[in-house]
Amino acid sequence: MGKLDLDPVLVGRARELARRAGQPVVDLARGHTTVSVERAVLRLAGVSGADPDGIPWVNRLVDAVVADVGLGHGVAVPVFEAMAREGVDDVTLLAQKAAAGSVRFVVPSGRGASAARRASRRAVAAGVRRIDRRRAERERLVRRWGDPPRRPWIYLIVATGDIYEDIPQAQAAARAGADVIAVIRSTGQSLLDYVPEGATREGFAGTYATQENFRLMRAALDESSRELGRYVRLTNYASGLCMPEMATLAGLERLDMMLNDSMYGILFRDINPVRTFVDQRFSRQVHARAGIIINTGEDNYLTTADAVDEAHTVTVSQLLNEFFAHEAGLADWQLGLGHAFEINPDVPESLRLELAHALLARELFPDAPLKWMPPTKHMTGDVFRGNLLDGFFNLVGALTGQGILLVGMMTEAVVTPWLSDRDIALQNVRYVLGAAGGLAEDFVPAPGGFIQARANQVLGEAVSLLERIVDDTLLRAIADGTFGIMRRPADRGKGLDGVARQEAGYYNPATEILESASAGGGAPGEREECSEAEPRSRERKAGTVSAVDQRQIVRPYGDTTGDGMVQVSFTLPVPHDKRAEGAALQLAAKMGLDPAMLVHSRQMGDGFTFFVVYGRVNHLVDLSKVEVVERDFPLLSAKEVNALVKRRLRRKLSVVGACIGTDAHTVGIDAILNVKGIAGEKGLEYYRELKVTNLGAQVSVPDLVEAARAERADAVLVSQVVTQRDAHLHNTREMSAAFREALPAGRRPLLVVGGPRFDEKMTGELGVDRIFGRGTTPGEVASYLVHALITSKVGA
Repeated sequence: MGKLDLDPVLVGRARELARRAGQPVVDLARGHTTVSVERAVLRLAGVSGADPDGIPWVNRLVDAVVADVGLGHGVAVPVFEAMAREGVDDVTLLAQKAAAGSVRFVVPSGRGASAARRASRRAVAAGVRRIDRRRAERERLVRRWGDPPRRPWIYLIVATGDIYEDIPQAQAAARAGADVIAVIRSTGQSLLDYVPEGATREGFAGTYATQENFRLMRAALDESSRELGRYVRLTNYASGLCMPEMATLAGLERLDMMLNDSMYGILFRDINPVRTFVDQRFSRQVHARAGIIINTGEDNYLTTADAVDEAHTVTVSQLLNEFFAHEAGLADWQLGLGHAFEINPDVPESLRLELAHALLARELFPDAPLKWMPPTKHMTGDVFRGNLLDGFFNLVGALTGQGILLVGMMTEAVVTPWLSDRDIALQNVRYVLGAAGGLAEDFVPAPGGFIQARANQVLGEAVSLLERIVDDTLLRAIADGTFGIMRRPADRGKGLDGVARQEAGYYNPATEILESASAGGGAPGEREECSEAEPRSRERKAGTVSAVDQRQIVRPYGDTTGDGMVQVSFTLPVPHDKRAEGAALQLAAKMGLDPAMLVHSRQMGDGFTFFVVYGRVNHLVDLSKVEVVERDFPLLSAKEVNALVKRRLRRKLSVVGACIGTDAHTVGIDAILNVKGIAGEKGLEYYRELKVTNLGAQVSVPDLVEAARAERADAVLVSQVVTQRDAHLHNTREMSAAFREALPAGRRPLLVVGGPRFDEKMTGELGVDRIFGRGTTPGEVASYLVHALITSKVGA
């Protein structure tokens, strides 16, 4: 029994209607081919590289075949007949000859056709075996390094445009907890009818998807997997006009997930529906064989349509994607069906609605690793509100047992995420999953309550829509704007000229091999083992960042080296209007931001406005001139501290602590002294050989001196949180002067101060022995006391 009390008869009817709606499209795909399907076949057969203009040889070869004999017979037989006739044993060399106009193509018959079929099948089978080896390699590495210890997998995007910038960002994300790295594809690549070649460094809002970029990133994440002891997965895009080729290259380079929706390219890139459905069927057959998890794109519907009113269209698309995927051979564990947290947060009960929709998807597809997508449509320049929305999104993902959680970015509406944005977003995810990761087992909606009623309503609306689609056909439903409000007729759209009806005698050796295999990638006995990594030449070792660590002059880092990007927030004592925004930009310019971009402004009571500004600075940082106080003592465990004090001091080390002056904030001194400590590390009261006297807050300096004298203190610890008008500095100077006056140098205790606003280099100016700043732990303080009072004196 599920949590939503869904009617199993209605669920069964929904799936049957999805099958009836989808089957005519499958039949259409079976009877057509496309230039990209045929190029994918030749890539499996071994065609690689590009001409001097960057056009792949596989495009030149397919174009030459089409010019001579058309596309309807497939390209495999004409190509391999020409290889035999020309005495060429390298299919890439044949492509080069074809591009030069020195080869003509024919559709052979009889023995010539049979021989060409056999030769093409042998060549393509070799490519499929490479995919099999890469799948076996993944399975072996997962066994060796292990999967992430919990679900959902944390999925994070990098998108600098430069593969060599993407690599260190991806590795940093993996170290921060990301389980899946997705490299966003360069804007507009989905509409290129060719796949660029080589490593690329100049993408637009993303990095070009190329075979070499796939290889570089996969190698880098293998290094991270080995370092972290868990297999880090890699994602890219099998969509657009080159969908089958992207799927093939992903299989050859051991990518683990691919964005691959049945309708995304139709709706959001205006790609011809027939072209899309033919290409997606072949690409999914490749994904099934390669053991790749697909990610579908239902979340995109909700960025254009209302997420409440059109929630049922997401369910319909999920059911159709499931049918198309199963028909192509994908197993349930490979179905990363998409949905998203896109309801307007101002809608009453929006969180309960999100819970109903997310739980509905979970119960309809219990064995699929659902891909849960973060808010985008209602994100603004208010990055703080955005971080809160992402926290609610993460919580819904945990409560409803999602399988893949795409990390939401608080800067979604502002900039392509920076390295720092990803780090903050991952902290959000880690906190929610750490605090509530197992809450799904406890979360059960009230019987007959709001969440159950809403989920059943959406399912009912989905069934009604599927009934209309069956009556009117899926292609007409797409043409009428049923999904995501875009109208896409089947006789229009980009790429239509690359579609052909299969002629009598059409032959595709890749389809023949893929359809003869069992669902989910072929029988185990058909796969071959391979070495852990195939030897290949590299222009540069993946994961290596050139000399960055050795630089002495650096600029701020947004998302690319040297971009100088910073983000600042501040408040001005002016009412919120256009003049206030101009004042904020003027201030930003005077701070050195050029150009400055005001991304958020908000009224804060009467006469105050809060701003968030992004911009580039030209200031440089000279690391050789940076002065900091380095820790000059070893960190010791509590056991080591106790042993040293007992053995060398031969009495308890006496510590007196306090907040002095008017400072009533004991959180700092208590974190260091109280036995409970901070962040799981116990305070000094826990140390058996330390005698701790905590005087608490608002202690006068004379009282502190007297207490230190009475307790025969070896060290006095003072915390100062209040810093208005430099109160922390005045209080510290007063304290150190009082101790110098009251006690001679030989009997004076060690004076240690701490607080968030102290400069650790001011010990001499303030007359103290040590200053500790933000983030100091009890262990650091205890280790310092032992070093200063015992070990350094013994060494001297």
